[in-house]
Amino acid sequence: MSSRDTFSQKILCKLSALLLMSQVFVKIEEVDGEELVKKFAEEMEEMLGRKMKSVKRLAEAAEDADLYHEYNETLKFEYFNSMLINKEDEDGNPVSLGGEFALEKNEHFNKLPVNTQLSNIQVPTNVYNRDPDILNGAYLSEALNDVFIDNFQKDPTLTWQYFGSAAGFFRLYPGTCTCLPKCLRLHHFKLLVDGLHVKGEGKVKNAMKESFKILNEAAALGQGSLCNQAIMLITDGAMEDFQSYYTHVSTLADVQENVMEYLHVLSRPMVINHDHDIIWTEAYMDSVLFNTQAQSLLFMTSVAMPVFSKKKETLSHGILLGVVGTDVALKELMRLAPRYKLGVHGYAYLITNNGYILSHPDLRPLYKEGKMLKPKPNYNSVDLAEVEWEDTEEKRRVMFLKNDYFYTVINETPFSLGIVLTRGYGQYIFIGNVSVEEGLHDLLAPDLTIASEWTYCETDIDPAHRKLTQLQAVVRYLTGKEPDLECDVQLLQQTLFDAVVTAPMEAYWTALMLNTSGMDEGVETAFLGTRSGLIRDCFSLSLFLSLPRSFLNSVDKENMFTLDHFPVWYRRASEYPAGQFLYYTPRQETRGTGDTFTEQTHIHKHTWTDNTLSVLFFISNVLSQVQQVEPNIPQ
Repeated sequence: MSSRDTFSQKILCKLSALLLMSQVFVKIEEVDGEELVKKFAEEMEEMLGRKMKSVKRLAEAAEDADLYHEYNETLKFEYFNSMLINKEDEDGNPVSLGGEFALEKNEHFNKLPVNTQLSNIQVPTNVYNRDPDILNGAYLSEALNDVFIDNFQKDPTLTWQYFGSAAGFFRLYPGTCTCLPKCLRLHHFKLLVDGLHVKGEGKVKNAMKESFKILNEAAALGQGSLCNQAIMLITDGAMEDFQSYYTHVSTLADVQENVMEYLHVLSRPMVINHDHDIIWTEAYMDSVLFNTQAQSLLFMTSVAMPVFSKKKETLSHGILLGVVGTDVALKELMRLAPRYKLGVHGYAYLITNNGYILSHPDLRPLYKEGKMLKPKPNYNSVDLAEVEWEDTEEKRRVMFLKNDYFYTVINETPFSLGIVLTRGYGQYIFIGNVSVEEGLHDLLAPDLTIASEWTYCETDIDPAHRKLTQLQAVVRYLTGKEPDLECDVQLLQQTLFDAVVTAPMEAYWTALMLNTSGMDEGVETAFLGTRSGLIRDCFSLSLFLSLPRSFLNSVDKENMFTLDHFPVWYRRASEYPAGQFLYYTPRQETRGTGDTFTEQTHIHKHTWTDNTLSVLFFISNVLSQVQQVEPNIPQ
């Protein structure tokens, strides 16, 4: 037997005695998958409902502002142009449409510099920024500023809010100097168009028949975006039989003018009938986040609503004024299906009414080309069946799992929610009960950390809380310093219980450190984790876990408690019988030498790799020892 196995046996004996002496009693509840998925869906419906209410308020405000605005061909109006703010001319004076615009980095908006008291305007480079249509639209849409702010106060989880005007400008809240193209789909469209080659003869009749067939099927099945349907035919010339269906364009101005004519025609029935359909988009990648370190918030969905003119003189013409909307980070939505309620291997996923994945832990939308990350083609058109497989890493260490799937719709949206529970660890949940005083005392131990990505307490509602770590928020809530914090009581109860049960390890590890012969040769670090996301470590693992997230490589992240999964070592160890050793050696990845933490992290990386076996052993046996205390727990 190796020295590491001997050390692990010592730890097991000591931990077993401590657990039995503490007379810990736990209650086990069976997880009802149908009830759980319904509860999650209701919470998601409530969250998405708040976004829809915000968008409705914006649409109403925009229509009222237009109703009482008289178009002025000679209007002179100064607005904040996002491309010109805080810029000066050669004499040091603010440029026209620029001016002083206060910006401050905001945690809620991914640390981008923003102004939460004002919105500003983005105007395309091919549009004259003092065109009368732009000036009148900017003037009347100033009324949205108060609604933007009020929406944000009512729902502090809101991100970007915006009004895209049919005149060709984009009003964005909060105001920022960063140009924010909404997604990467236009890039893919351009690539596809660039790849088209003229060859042979276009069968226009066949194309039209197939197009109408597809649209009719989509309408019958309730698929697509559930709005007006249109067919776009891209060709280098029209056949004689179809000349009347084509519009000739030669300049960008022609494109805008003709497109808007078609939009007014398409929107006319909706305007006359006062239809304000709310549209949810499929998953897309926020191009700003894609180019920053905030890769974890990459996937988004947006909710939008059309804005129509309500003026009597134009009502029959169906004038579309623009579109209002807001974005929803899918990661924030998936926080409502917390991992600890789904078990070690369980997870939640979202799909659209087209059957495509909106969010799934095994959806990998990016690929590496050299050193660059790029989105995969059709990343938002992936079917559920395409990801319900073990990944390459898992296939090398096979785990045979039996899963139960539960599914329900999210009312008032085109989305559906599913959860997966694994038979065994996913069937039951531990509920322990300790006093707040006892749990809080043990929670403050220096060897303890909790999962930074899990939501023990909601820190994003009050701006004053956004700089708090989860552990800091928990402590402030439990000590009564922040009683208004919204915290997950059940998760806190589990965390406090785990802190008390594992508290004796701190003293035991301290004794080992003081005794040079206590730690066997070859063992550099020992640590344990629990199902509440709690980790206790011997020596300096906590320093490793506190490193910036951007500095950790993919293997590091796989071995931490994250929003998407329990750590790899935890998942694998949970399937092993108690008392058996599981040796896990992650693949090595090199780090950039330009990082200031390079030398220190290589040490921790080496430590992490060589001693994971200790962690695996502890997790397997911590749970088994708790089971011995309460003999009626289902196995």
